[in-house]
Amino acid sequence: MKIAILYAESRFTPWRENIDTKTVIHLYKSLPKSSEGTIIHMTKPNEELGKLLSKFDFVINLCYGYSHLSQADVAEWLDQNNIKHLSSGGIQQQMAQDKLFVENALIDHEVAVPKSIQQLSEISQGLYISKPRKGGCHRGIEITDAQTAFEKFESNCSEGKLTQPYLIGREFSVAIIPNETGTGFETLPPLEVIPYPKRTIYLAGQSHGKTRKNYHPILTTIEKNNIIDGCLTAHNALGLTFFSRIDVRLVGDTAFILDVNTMPNMHPTKSMLPGLLKTHKIGMREFMRRLISMGQRIYSTDKSREFADYKPING
Repeated sequence: MKIAILYAESRFTPWRENIDTKTVIHLYKSLPKSSEGTIIHMTKPNEELGKLLSKFDFVINLCYGYSHLSQADVAEWLDQNNIKHLSSGGIQQQMAQDKLFVENALIDHEVAVPKSIQQLSEISQGLYISKPRKGGCHRGIEITDAQTAFEKFESNCSEGKLTQPYLIGREFSVAIIPNETGTGFETLPPLEVIPYPKRTIYLAGQSHGKTRKNYHPILTTIEKNNIIDGCLTAHNALGLTFFSRIDVRLVGDTAFILDVNTMPNMHPTKSMLPGLLKTHKIGMREFMRRLISMGQRIYSTDKSREFADYKPING
């Protein structure tokens, strides 16, 4: 079996994602022993690159965009060139990248989400968060009081930003991966993102101050089940395949979905998904085997990986 690992270094990606040689080599060494692996650096998508990648049985997609292209754009290009990549399809990734679409889709599936403000009269008191409707890596996010949110609401709308109530609660991240047979999904127990020092306003990552990861958080059975059920419903509602990582804010015992990451970063020591795999004793080689097993099932059917009904919501 011939497998390619496609990647672009951080400096070539739109959001400077955390991808480097260490990540690529780690995955290369974790490929099934029976496979023949090749590392391919992403260049501008063109016919020549498409023909090269189409020669492989599967492509491990570590390309989080290239130049002005997003990771969803790259995945869509792979789909259009009939390249068998082990990540969610381009259309599904475009959907997940559109935070307003995700919000409405999850509401339709009765999943709790922070609801975007539609008019000024909805802003009353408390804290509010504004974020780009599209984008990632917690960039362009601002947390303000109600007065500032009121004053900036119209300008944020004109700039394509959403304004939502800032939820005060505990934050978690859940990884969804293929099950052992590659016929469905399983969720790994959630990790908790803890602000350090302790504070009310924080986000996963370091964009709003330092945080730490707790891979063994204390949760009641109800809290844990609500988090996992909400994340799995979100993953399936968006038609995602292979794997995802979903961020959640727990308020009381209600799990609010904050963000859906269709291509979690895979750095072996810095990223959450590899950390969760290690914590719960799933080796990277086993994870690669599961991806390939799911790929064999998905690509052996004649069904399209795309959602033909997806249309970006206006406004």
